[in-house]
Amino acid sequence: MTREEKYLGRIILKNKFYEADKQSYEDLFTKIMQNQDSDFKQIKPQGSLGDGKCDGFNVKTGEYYQVYAPEDLTGNEATLLSKMDASIIGLLDFWKEKGFDVKQFNYVVKDNYRNVYALIYTNAKAIAKKHQIKCEVKTCKDLEDIFMEFNLEEMEYILGGMIPNPDNISNFEYDIMNEVVNHLKERKSRNILEKIPSNPNFDNKIIFNSLSDVISEILNIAQRQNYAINDFFQLNSRFIKEDLREIFTTLYEEAKELIPESETKNDEIFLYIVEKSSPNDKHNTQDAIFVLMAYYFEYCDIFETPTNN
Repeated sequence: MTREEKYLGRIILKNKFYEADKQSYEDLFTKIMQNQDSDFKQIKPQGSLGDGKCDGFNVKTGEYYQVYAPEDLTGNEATLLSKMDASIIGLLDFWKEKGFDVKQFNYVVKDNYRNVYALIYTNAKAIAKKHQIKCEVKTCKDLEDIFMEFNLEEMEYILGGMIPNPDNISNFEYDIMNEVVNHLKERKSRNILEKIPSNPNFDNKIIFNSLSDVISEILNIAQRQNYAINDFFQLNSRFIKEDLREIFTTLYEEAKELIPESETKNDEIFLYIVEKSSPNDKHNTQDAIFVLMAYYFEYCDIFETPTNN
């Protein structure tokens, strides 16, 4: 597995976390834990009994996990603290009563890499002291650390799709391009009033947007196949070019709002657009998306345009 594939796998995982609701975040958490630990068991809620305040556990180590994944963690400090306290009390009442040995309680918080309040950690220490067990707070970064130890096959299983490899970008067939375009046309888009620049500078735009070497390589390789995009547009309706432009720009705006600020934000935006553009997980579909994105990266507002071009 190359460093580039590991880097892209990490970025894709971060995007999965950002988008996840409680159930999909819990599903991601479960996949990661089950791949790391063959003794990890997921708990399915059972009617009025619920899940015993436990989303998964390892009976051999006595570790129990509860997932907390609010839509927005900001301003939910009091709620998070109360849920922590309720979770550990409910967990101990349910599992210890049935003869299980609870040695460690892990509270898994979907923080979207924004970190959690200091009081959450001090509360974990208080829980540990009060109930004489270990208590830890796990965030997205902790799950990412586990994920990064996996091999390529395990990563792709967890992500539910292939990790791009710049070396695999190849020529694509027109029926594949049609499949991608038809998928994209199903998305809603907003009207774009800006004029497409007549003489864009591809390399300057990459530098201006601080894209990583890995993403830059993908764009540069894909951009060399612009002739195929021009041929495709000539063989199809003249409206397709503008329709796709609006769709890609809308996806870009969506990603800017969803993804928090970080050193890798623009790489995360790039792979967010790739995922949303893909009708399936085949490499040849990804190739077509990369070529389309390179074209619209150069000729419209997917990413910011340098002020002096």
